[in-house]
Amino acid sequence: MKKIALFVFISLSIGTFSQSITENLYFDLNTGTRFGGTTSDSASLGAGFHIDAGVAYKLNELYAIKTDLGFDIFTAKNATGTVEDNSLLIRASLQGVVNVSDLAGFGTETFGLKFHGGFGFATNSNPSFKDVYTSSGEVFNDPGFKGNDDMINFIFGLNPQYKLTEKLSVNADLCLVLLAMQSNYVDRILSPEENKTMGNIFNASIGISFKL
Repeated sequence: MKKIALFVFISLSIGTFSQSITENLYFDLNTGTRFGGTTSDSASLGAGFHIDAGVAYKLNELYAIKTDLGFDIFTAKNATGTVEDNSLLIRASLQGVVNVSDLAGFGTETFGLKFHGGFGFATNSNPSFKDVYTSSGEVFNDPGFKGNDDMINFIFGLNPQYKLTEKLSVNADLCLVLLAMQSNYVDRILSPEENKTMGNIFNASIGISFKL
């Protein structure tokens, strides 16, 4: 009898704990445009496609922690416009989220404004650059993903939200991503060893948040 009671107690405790975690989880999905991005002086860089997805855990009504995965596409043309390179930046980050509207007292039942910020890892891959670099007999000796531009990213963003239901919200997200140790070969003008610096990109996107 004691074993049965202990089993029931543990089952109920696990169920209650799991339900508490589930109730505080929400998911984001945003898509939009990337502006900016550091490249060489010998090429031009236009706006590009951006998408990101994240999962967050709400600690309380004001604060949450979030992890997300983002993708940015770069298209770069050389000075004469005869060569066009395409590359993909993938980043993952861990962030803190602050409910600014509730903290400042201007939030409503339908509108809110959040700030998010944190850091993570980013890697940029340019297949055309890799092909040209290796076809000339060069070998990539960089750590991490071979032939990629591996970076540390710092991310800061503002996220206005309009609540449609208790569980579903529409988002806008304005986000600045700083790229530390960027080698600047979005285009194939520079070699991986050149021009280590701090780059940046700016994302403007819209999407949804869904709470379990």
